Amino acid sequence: MSAAVRRDTLVTDATIVDVITQSTYRGWFAIQRGRFVEVEAGDAPDERVVSATEVLDAAGAYVVPGLLDVHMHIESSLVTPRRFAEAVLPWGTTTVLQDPHEIGNVLGPKGILWMIHAARGLPLRVLSAIPSCVPATSAELETPNASITPDDVVRLAEEPGVVALGEMMDFQGLITGDTHLQGMLAAGAAAGLSLEGHVPTLTGPDLSRYVAHGIRSDHTLMTPTKLHEQLRKGLWVMVQEKSLSSELVDAVMALPDRSRVMLITDDVMPNRLVGGHMSRLITTAVSLGWDPLDALAAATLRPASYLGLDDLGAIAPGKQADFLVMDDVTAFPPQLVFRGGERVAEGGRARPVAVETPNAPFLASPYRVEHVPAERFALPTGPGAREVRARVIAVNQVNSFTTLDERLVHVSDGVPRDDDLVLATVIPRASLVEAAPERLEIGLVSGLGLERGAWAATFAHDSHNVFVLGRTPRAMQEALDALLALGGGMVVVPGDGATPVTLPLPLAGLLSDEPIDAVAELFDALEQALRDAGVGVKHPVLLLTLLPLTVSPDWKLSDKGVVDVAGRRVLPTLIDA
Repeated sequence: MSAAVRRDTLVTDATIVDVITQSTYRGWFAIQRGRFVEVEAGDAPDERVVSATEVLDAAGAYVVPGLLDVHMHIESSLVTPRRFAEAVLPWGTTTVLQDPHEIGNVLGPKGILWMIHAARGLPLRVLSAIPSCVPATSAELETPNASITPDDVVRLAEEPGVVALGEMMDFQGLITGDTHLQGMLAAGAAAGLSLEGHVPTLTGPDLSRYVAHGIRSDHTLMTPTKLHEQLRKGLWVMVQEKSLSSELVDAVMALPDRSRVMLITDDVMPNRLVGGHMSRLITTAVSLGWDPLDALAAATLRPASYLGLDDLGAIAPGKQADFLVMDDVTAFPPQLVFRGGERVAEGGRARPVAVETPNAPFLASPYRVEHVPAERFALPTGPGAREVRARVIAVNQVNSFTTLDERLVHVSDGVPRDDDLVLATVIPRASLVEAAPERLEIGLVSGLGLERGAWAATFAHDSHNVFVLGRTPRAMQEALDALLALGGGMVVVPGDGATPVTLPLPLAGLLSDEPIDAVAELFDALEQALRDAGVGVKHPVLLLTLLPLTVSPDWKLSDKGVVDVAGRRVLPTLIDA
């Protein structure tokens, strides 16, 4: 009789979830050097046939492949990679593809390289995309803080774990022949990178022209009609939480082939992250009628196939031993989480992450201006009361889509007297380094519900200039003063002399290295302060961070003025000033 086969780990009496055939079976598997070797149905063999250093009796529990998130931005959770890993591992996410375009838009290639290095050695497997649109759009629409060139793509593509060129956000620029964007795609393709898309509004021939550049995917707000057109044109469709509806799920489940439909997170704010990650996408999709095993395939096998990660996404021989032990297929958080055969989370908590966040002097706040006069936050209408015709960006209560109104606005000393209007401005970071800016472009926003106080933040997609919004110039000044004293972050001035509510983000004005629970608590306090001040939109902070995003439909605000996203033009707030 031959000697027993020796393995590192043997898992017995497991209900194995096979995402390839979308079925389950009772069986066992063995792991050696971080990979599955034997994966078999039935009872485990006698220890004289297969023995192991560690034997885990699953006691009938479900064993699911580790979850993959192949479109996301760590910075949107406001924490460093190690803190992000601590947050998502307990929920079963074992692999992510980060697109660090937030820090890229602030610090350029050195910021991207820092994020890549900060993610190395973590128990979470972090792959990286090189941001394709830094700046997010043209300098005619907003003042950028950094840039990335095709030569930068070539250099960064040599870093281990870089597998993609991040979302091509300037879809209008690409289809109208922007040579820089074409050069970015060419550099990414030459380096063998996956070319990621961002196409919220294009249809018909314009969409075809966009896809023809080699772009492989889209993750923007999805509808059944959009789903079918994008699949017909060869795109992989990524469904994020905001797209999940019963109508879309019905459309997905009606497809005869769902192999190019995936679940992704994109942006997850810290207070949401404490309650789930990819797990939330799966449970929400299932609650809307998505078949549970198919939803799991959309978060495991399909994203692995999309990125050509042939050794991930399933429990099968030769693949990386990333798996979850669960009471049921959608019972999150899992009992146990393994990555590469190593236990990384248990009972809803991650094991301690030993990797330290690398220090870098260039991450420190550059702000030296302490004060901007309040009168600069007023509309330039002069003293006294009058009516002016103005453009007003109107928000809705559910998502970041905006419309534009033209209306008569009652102002007094440059301040709107209409109850539903607030003042807003974007201030380039560089203008707050030496001396206070002499002039600000002031916009008007309706639909927020803000009754008093102000908001200021250095986290403002995607250029991350400083965004200030409020009911009065004085409140806006107080919010900016508090933000600059903080050295970067988010601030709510509640009004009525109350102490500002703050969330410090000392690393590039974008990130904290505090544990996710601490950051989430401060984030919740910000949102509560906004709600107490009357803001009624679904996700107040998320919306406020997106109002300056000049590639997000349909009207946004930059330091240049009101941005017509589709028309790629800037308009003044005042029409007949």
